[in-house]
Amino acid sequence: MEKIKETPLQTELVEIRRHLHQNPEVGMDLPATKDFVWQKLVEYGYEPLACGKMGITCTIGQGEKTFLLRGDMDALPLNEDTDLPFRSENGAMHACGHDMHTTMLLGAAKILKEREAELTGVVKLLFQPGEEILQGAKDCLEAGVLENPKVDAGAMIHVFPFKDLPIKNVFVAPAGTFMASADWYEIKVEGVGSHGSMPEVSVDPINVATKIYDALQTLSAREISSAERFVLTIGEFVGGTPGSSNVIPNSAYMKGTLRTLKEEVRQQIKKRMVEISESIGQAFGAKVTVDFTNGCCSNEIDQKVTETVKAGLEEVFPANVLQHSPLAVPMMGSEDFGEISHQIPTTTMFITAADTELMLHNPKIVLEEEVLNFGANVYVEAALAFLESV
Repeated sequence: MEKIKETPLQTELVEIRRHLHQNPEVGMDLPATKDFVWQKLVEYGYEPLACGKMGITCTIGQGEKTFLLRGDMDALPLNEDTDLPFRSENGAMHACGHDMHTTMLLGAAKILKEREAELTGVVKLLFQPGEEILQGAKDCLEAGVLENPKVDAGAMIHVFPFKDLPIKNVFVAPAGTFMASADWYEIKVEGVGSHGSMPEVSVDPINVATKIYDALQTLSAREISSAERFVLTIGEFVGGTPGSSNVIPNSAYMKGTLRTLKEEVRQQIKKRMVEISESIGQAFGAKVTVDFTNGCCSNEIDQKVTETVKAGLEEVFPANVLQHSPLAVPMMGSEDFGEISHQIPTTTMFITAADTELMLHNPKIVLEEEVLNFGANVYVEAALAFLESV
């Protein structure tokens, strides 16, 4: 297959990306983003379909095999702190690069239309909401994204900053567990409030919560094998009211995240979190509830799909495919594409998009638009590689 050359498409993609970046929307509520993407797909000659609450799908090509390409569309509830002339000023920010992913997938849609005659199967595009809140992939799966036509395999792209690594390189994930599962949880402690001078007539929820906090930290030291990697973080701890230092409150709560690499470890820890928290509450006379609010499976990489995609990319972009991981694999970060990876064989590709020490989700992060056309073609070549494989 001929090597893809730079085209005027880059100019169009920059315009698209800047529009998306300047108008970010969060979670599952992306009406303006959905309408913008929908109209672009119609302009390119597609017949888009709604997928779940806010997703969009469309297909191109004919044949027995179907390959899914996914791009996420949602931003973060974060005030942007850059000097970009197209920076967001609405209290949300594409600090994770989803504006880049959406733009690249729209670019792929346009390229696929131009190269439709080459397709030996079907490419299905998914523009997905709600990745940051770990709800979008589940919603699209429930809406039947892997059916009509039945999807055989799929891939996602994520842009990523790497210090001292040139942009416009692609890393194809190795087979196995690539990214951890994620669970968001809330632990609520209901006690009995009292005057600060009379703790004996109270059930102090802060006292109970601190004991739960300490106990949960022993899971990695005493209950789970040191051979297993997981991260249990409590990032929010609230008890009492500012200015009420002489009051024992009625309640306290903690919120955090759990990340694991194995499903059996994930379920074991969740079970023990509930048992430990409720037992400590009972011991001190408090009512404790543990709620797991959002979650996603680990991102699993299929060996055949990832080898096929990597070989195809090496043929077209021999100088741009990284042979060694620039990341510590498996990653403890999470991606709700993991839900899809547990349903069909998939691979994940990372594109170097900034030479900076700043990490994604930083309000100052700036990702390089130079990679847009490259990323669009990586999407396309990944799909073609799979469809053309035996």
